[in-house]
Order: sequence, then C-alpha cells, then structure tokens
Amino acid sequence: MLAPTEETGPDANEDLPKEVVAAIDDGLTALEAVRFWRRLSVEQLADRSGVSQAIIHGAEGGRELSLEARIKLAGALGVGADLIVE
Repeated sequence: MLAPTEETGPDANEDLPKEVVAAIDDGLTALEAVRFWRRLSVEQLADRSGVSQAIIHGAEGGRELSLEARIKLAGALGVGADLIVE
C-alpha cells in the first residue's frame, strides 16, 4: 500500500503526493490511489464517508460519482473534492 507522506494530505489547491500520482499513472483511479495512500479499506471509507461500498467499488471501477458522493468521499479522505474526479 501507499504510505502517507503528509499528516493532513492535499487540499483542492495542492498537488497529490508523487506516490499517489504514480499509482494513478499505473492504472488506479484517483479515488483508489488516495484510499490506498490513506490506508483505508472500502468498508472503512464507506463508514467514514456515508457513501455505500457499492458506490465506492463502482467509482473505483470507473463509474462517475455524484457531486454529493465526491464531497463526502473527499472529506473522509482529507482531500479536495476535485481530486476525486477522474
């Protein structure tokens, strides 16, 4: 898994850590790469965000997220919602 490099992580105006960018370049979705970086399972992220595991799995498979889901997931991951957009 990816190791966090910052305590609070990037916000909407900051760049992603290089290991997250590398994971995305290797084929992970941004959501999955940030989730791995934060060392969260899908179940943990669902519990923290209030977004269902099915929606998270779908988004990590390439499905589009609603704005509400992006905001909730970004908040739970400690990143800006624009970082969760594919």
